[in-house]
Amino acid sequence: MTTLVTPAVPGPGEMPQGAPPSVRPGMLPGMLPPDTPPPPRRRGWWRRNIVWLVLLPVAVAVAAGASSFRVWAFWWPVGLHLEVDRVAVGERAHLEGEYYDTFGLDVPERAQTTVLRKIDATVTSVEQVDQLPAPEYGDPAVIPDGSVAYAVQVHFAAELQTDLSLCQIMLVSEEGTRYGESSTDVLGSSNRCSLPDAEGFVSEQPEWDVTTYVLADPDARITQVRLGFGGPEYVTFDLP
Repeated sequence: MTTLVTPAVPGPGEMPQGAPPSVRPGMLPGMLPPDTPPPPRRRGWWRRNIVWLVLLPVAVAVAAGASSFRVWAFWWPVGLHLEVDRVAVGERAHLEGEYYDTFGLDVPERAQTTVLRKIDATVTSVEQVDQLPAPEYGDPAVIPDGSVAYAVQVHFAAELQTDLSLCQIMLVSEEGTRYGESSTDVLGSSNRCSLPDAEGFVSEQPEWDVTTYVLADPDARITQVRLGFGGPEYVTFDLP
């Protein structure tokens, strides 16, 4: 004779067999007590990062400003883009600007210091010439086909040992084209502002005159002469 045994159902307050101690009496595993609050909802990514999102445009603006300042500080001293005086040909112009002397080649005590350059200049003549004079050294230079040559005469006045390196004496056409930006002219002179027999790149006399030669297009109408020392300051002489 077979006897059926019905498993006992736990009554109120009784623990079911095998249930973990954390299960309340009268509850089965996996059930939540009716008085247990639901778990808090996890905040979304946007709400968690709202502060950083608000500050992001400010950080980008600051970074861009710092970067543009570095670009400005690097490129500003390069090139002629600050006109400090403008006169007519035959009048005196004053050029004044600071530069950093890295090596002090001609004046050793200026090495690694900031120097203020002051110089007066007068363009006395701008004339087109048919041929170029013989240079100090090397073979005679010829005017290339498709070009014309101008002789530009300049009178300078400055204190002794004024730095003349990177001197630029250029012609500017009516359309804004610049001719002769290099500090070396067509005769091979390494400095347009120095006398041919100068030993260095500093002035050796309180006043002196130079003649430099510039090649240009035959159809260009020259309206200006510009003088500078690598930048950024320069002076302009207007032709009649």
